[in-house]
Amino acid sequence: MGYRVVLTADRTLTSSYNGSMFIGFAACFPRVLPKWLYTRLFCPPQPRRKGTIDRAPCGLRKVQAALVASGIPDGDIGIAHPDRLSTMIGPETKAIGITSSDPMGRGPASSTFSSLLGRETYTTYFFRKLVTDPAIRSSDAKVIVGGPGAWQLSDDAERARLGVDCVVEGEGELLAPELFMNAIQGRPLPSKVSGGPVPVEKMPRILGPTINGTVEISRGCGRGCEFCNPNMRLIRHIPMERILEEVKINLNGSNKITLHSEDVLRYRAKGMRPERAEVVRLIEEVLKLTENLGISHIALSSALAEPKLVEDISELAGADGRRHMYAQTGIETGSVALVNKHMKGKAKPFDPEKWPEVVKESIKLLSDNGWIPCGTLVMGMPGETAADVEKTTELIADLRGYKCLIVPLFFVPLGEMKDDEFFKSEEMLPEHWVLLAECMEHDFRWAPVLMEELFRQNRLSSTRVRLFRIAAWYMQRRLREPMELMKEGKDPRKEETGFGSGEGGPPERQPEAAG
Repeated sequence: MGYRVVLTADRTLTSSYNGSMFIGFAACFPRVLPKWLYTRLFCPPQPRRKGTIDRAPCGLRKVQAALVASGIPDGDIGIAHPDRLSTMIGPETKAIGITSSDPMGRGPASSTFSSLLGRETYTTYFFRKLVTDPAIRSSDAKVIVGGPGAWQLSDDAERARLGVDCVVEGEGELLAPELFMNAIQGRPLPSKVSGGPVPVEKMPRILGPTINGTVEISRGCGRGCEFCNPNMRLIRHIPMERILEEVKINLNGSNKITLHSEDVLRYRAKGMRPERAEVVRLIEEVLKLTENLGISHIALSSALAEPKLVEDISELAGADGRRHMYAQTGIETGSVALVNKHMKGKAKPFDPEKWPEVVKESIKLLSDNGWIPCGTLVMGMPGETAADVEKTTELIADLRGYKCLIVPLFFVPLGEMKDDEFFKSEEMLPEHWVLLAECMEHDFRWAPVLMEELFRQNRLSSTRVRLFRIAAWYMQRRLREPMELMKEGKDPRKEETGFGSGEGGPPERQPEAAG
């Protein structure tokens, strides 16, 4: 049986990541582990129920709801398991919608890891596997790709090679209905289209559960960092009634909820300082429905601006020595000069000159209250000097005593900086290698501790726990020697360490692109 419209995503976006969105970071790993081990540990597949998936990426659910709201019957839309497309795509199928976060491996995490280790990432591998699936290649349906990584498919030749008919950049709820209806009725589609910020009243309520119970509470940021998507400049808050409706939809068959926003602490805020009462009320209402509550992202400046809010959430959610609140956050740099140049709003309501102190005090506050932040850095921003990198290294060294993870990422030209160049490993200064070693030293100290706590919190099977420990031991063993060279400011790829050679990974077999 085929559906008129099939919506899907690749394996790296349709997994529950063993119950932790943090583990989903591993989707950006290069292919240095055997696929069977990687998929079992980091991106295990969902159960196959007649070709469908029970839980879909949040963005895919938004598109589904927008199509139904426009008049396309829900029964005509299939949410397909990426491994069972042939059971969903048939002669009746006129449009195939795919959401992707990193189709060509050009996102910050993917481009960093692949550049350093000399391997393509799993995001690239599984996206290519999806679009070259025989069920898609043999279909006459139009292929429409959207999602956070759609910008990577701007090249006409690349789209043609992959068989993509239309790419949707930006927010898609307003654009999707017309595009899919045109595909259904056999009308031509534009090769590329961009969607601006969608008003809250135009954001449809999801119709089915999402991965790890992800519920969007706000969209946008408003801090104005130059390297961010322009749509992020306008922050919009979802009414609490709608949020709670989507929480209840997600609790059908699961008890896990992940509140998603660029900064959960600024829900319903009118400026850069959090509205403590609004956030606390939201948390209280969600906890009435489930005790299994997670948070996607926070801003360090928001946490420090309202420390009582952090304490309140910890108390409400029961964060203690055995259970933690996890959240991704942006450290970006320790250089005040770069903050002033590219991201003045990052520190608000504090002055940009206070940014290093904001990071340190905020991480301490979060750590004291049972939070585990995963902080990202940006290496190679335009205008970055050796002195800027040294400032960032000093900042990371000051965080060594706090239980958190640090993920260094290469600069990717987006937003106002889209005309700049990608930063590549060949451009790394000796100071960049020292910074990378400092981050690795930090993570080697805390990752095993965090991993054991995550195992307990998510109640993973003993088999998976053993496999995680083996994989972690293997990675640390391989990276110890290269890390010692990095500490001296040396490129370990130029030495006999195997770093960046791809040794020990799976063979680089790439399927032929049909047509």
